[in-house]
Amino acid sequence: MIATAIKGIFNHQIFENIKKKNRSKIIIYPNLNGFSVGILVFFCFLISVFYENNFALLLSIIIFFIFFISIFISNQNLNHLNIQWKDEYFLEQNKYEKIYLQILNETNEKKLNIDLVYQDKTIGNFNFLERFNKIFIPLFNDKRGVFKLQRLNIKSTYPFGIIRTKRSFDSKSKLIVFPKMLKPNQDLMNEFNINFNGYTLDEFDGIEDYKNGDDFSKIAWKKSTFKNKKYIKKFDQSDKEKKSVLNLDLYQSIKFETLLSYSTFIIHHYYKNKINLTVKHLDQTFYLNQNENSLNQILKYLANVQN
Repeated sequence: MIATAIKGIFNHQIFENIKKKNRSKIIIYPNLNGFSVGILVFFCFLISVFYENNFALLLSIIIFFIFFISIFISNQNLNHLNIQWKDEYFLEQNKYEKIYLQILNETNEKKLNIDLVYQDKTIGNFNFLERFNKIFIPLFNDKRGVFKLQRLNIKSTYPFGIIRTKRSFDSKSKLIVFPKMLKPNQDLMNEFNINFNGYTLDEFDGIEDYKNGDDFSKIAWKKSTFKNKKYIKKFDQSDKEKKSVLNLDLYQSIKFETLLSYSTFIIHHYYKNKINLTVKHLDQTFYLNQNENSLNQILKYLANVQN
């Protein structure tokens, strides 16, 4: 019973808040302007003591009060902020990408003039006025693989610009950098039924009435204009799944990194066009369908695979 009571006490909201605060401490220190103000307070206090100058004493008290208020407000400005991360972020190699984060403001207080810093670069200055605030981090990776998302820092000199507050957030999220997409050579394009524009090579099979949801790119504009009614071109998709297996082991003549880039292009094309595809390499087999998890599973493998 005693053990249960003690456990209940430590599970109280107060202790939960203490635990949460300990995970991400707020560091408060004066910046250059703050040091200058501090020196001014010190000299005003000395003048009031040695010269019995009441004005200098009053001035030092006022400035010290502003200093104290600045520390309190700066702490509150970064307090009760949290970041909601995804477990994994997928990025294309050699391409500038953005990952989106959700900043959670756990109070009704507005959080103002906050700088977000990632990899020693300031992403921007933000005001978090809502409970949920969406931001993005620009990233670039020239190598494929799985990487750890680095520490994100938030800083502020709000409200008077004399006290700097800093808070760090560590994430367990992973960055999955998959091979950059390259359009395959003509042989592979033909083999996987893809034309130069990235569309599937379907044969023309006539014209039919337009229905809601049909692809605008397939509208037969000449007949539609003449008849004053929308028509679309109909294509025979009987060969759409003519090639549904991508076996990386069959293309030994292509450099491995280039083959991975070709494969990424083909996989994205099939996923975009909702065509099922089987991907094989060594003893691994993956099945691509309309589920995003199937795509991510393949991309994760391509990010790490070695020849």
